[in-house]
Amino acid sequence: MFDFMGRSSTPKYQNYTHLGDDSGSYYDIQDKSDEPKVGTSFKHVAVLYTIIILLLIIQILSVIRIRPISELGSLGSYEAGFATEIRPDAKTLSPHKVKFSGGIIFDENGTASISHTPGEPDYFGPPSLETEGIWENVLRDRFLKVEPKDWPSEAIQPQEQDLVEGSWRVDGFHVLHCLNYVRKSLSPEYYTRHKDPPNPDPKSLTHSGHLKHCLEQIRQSLMCQLDMTPTPRTWRPAPAGRKGRGIFHADTDQWHVCRNFEAMRTWMSPLQEYHTRK
Repeated sequence: MFDFMGRSSTPKYQNYTHLGDDSGSYYDIQDKSDEPKVGTSFKHVAVLYTIIILLLIIQILSVIRIRPISELGSLGSYEAGFATEIRPDAKTLSPHKVKFSGGIIFDENGTASISHTPGEPDYFGPPSLETEGIWENVLRDRFLKVEPKDWPSEAIQPQEQDLVEGSWRVDGFHVLHCLNYVRKSLSPEYYTRHKDPPNPDPKSLTHSGHLKHCLEQIRQSLMCQLDMTPTPRTWRPAPAGRKGRGIFHADTDQWHVCRNFEAMRTWMSPLQEYHTRK
């Protein structure tokens, strides 16, 4: 049959596949597709729990790490300076590793000697002008001008008459001065002034009194900044030791973490802002 346009009026039917007796399978498929995907949900939960656990671990580590710092924060730190110190800058106080020397060593014959770093001055060499020059170089330019605004709040507050330009020196250099005084006291035949006079003036500190003062300063400084670097007590085989039988002895030539002494000296040099006089 044709319509008036000449087109066939016979309906065209689409071909469909018969579902047969298993007609419910189509709906089963539809229902299964609507069900939640168990595998994907489990992965999401696992990821979520992993993130929570990681955050808890980070939080715990933060508490462990920050708590001691917060407790000691008001006192400062070795790297940044303590509350009782004047603080130059981070570069001056930055720590670095130093290999100590001066330990006891024994050669193949068992003869004992002191180790020495090549190029280092012999600070405790025989009394001479050369040794004096070494210590003068260490102790030079050690007096500073400290403005009242830079005075550490935790330190003893100075009186008005104490605020004299160039009358301060950092305690470490006072301790080094004391160490040099002890060195001189070991050679009274060379340093003739480092001994008590026959009739000492009670209003003047004697050599013995000065020496005791210096030893006290060294003791307190060492105990205050107690170095926790381990020092092994190693076996030195025969023929070392008494009667050549070998000996256990401290091996003090170890690596230490120290403040940079040369950086501090540079900061204290005459060309620097805070230096005033020798």
